[in-house]
Amino acid sequence: MSKLKLEFSDVVSETLLIPLWARAVEQRESTPLVSDPVAAAMVEQIDYAWRRIRVSRGDLVQCVVRLREFDRFVRDFLARHPESVVVHVGCGLDARFQRVDNGLVRWFDLDLQDVIDIRRRLLPESDRNQYVAGSVFDSGWMEHVGRRGGEPMLVVAEAVLPYFEESKVKGLILALVRRFPGAELVTDVCSPHAVRIDNLHLRVAGSSARMQWGVRHPRDLEGWSPGIKLVESFSYFEDPEPRMGFPSWFGRIPVLRQASSLQRYQLGTAPSASRTDAGPRNA
Repeated sequence: MSKLKLEFSDVVSETLLIPLWARAVEQRESTPLVSDPVAAAMVEQIDYAWRRIRVSRGDLVQCVVRLREFDRFVRDFLARHPESVVVHVGCGLDARFQRVDNGLVRWFDLDLQDVIDIRRRLLPESDRNQYVAGSVFDSGWMEHVGRRGGEPMLVVAEAVLPYFEESKVKGLILALVRRFPGAELVTDVCSPHAVRIDNLHLRVAGSSARMQWGVRHPRDLEGWSPGIKLVESFSYFEDPEPRMGFPSWFGRIPVLRQASSLQRYQLGTAPSASRTDAGPRNA
């Protein structure tokens, strides 16, 4: 069977190959941090010069740790809200639904048309896992997803929002507050220092994509709307993974300790539902 050749309409979409490669490489470990056989299978089906991805072992491990923690956030949400809807923004070729599915969730994978076309060829959708083609900054996907009686909702944006300017990110989050009050958002947040460092890594890795959005503190988003509340945080350096190697020492430098982190936000309060949030943790 011939392998699939990839074509992308923008440089940001092409960055999906880096975490895919990281997940596939991780499966070679005797005890992988994340079990993801789908990633290894996808790499085998894609015609791409994977040697072009020049990423250090520590960065590959950090990529997998990020994936593991995003999965943890999603599993926690599904434990609190088994019958809910999850929107995976900028899903790329990530098989997160297959890793965390609880048998009840309605799941939407959202990405640009060319990415969704590739995804459908490698990983077909199902009744509870539907694909939506389009930009996260266009409101059409919000109408497509909808909500059934104000059901709990989680929006997951991994390695997506920092690639865009703040005005776009702010507009999107405020639109989520208005359209889906009470929803939760899990996203990675970078400081301006981290943006500069990550852009250097992207340049070394051979990618022409660049990050643009950084904040001095994750709580800065709370100032965008009274309904936005930071409720949980994860930093790579609070309990560093030993396999990260040298990057794990960045936590000893105060300006870098919270440079790159995962954040969970509450986006207002659902009109017909009481808050079930357990409250802040490490926020």
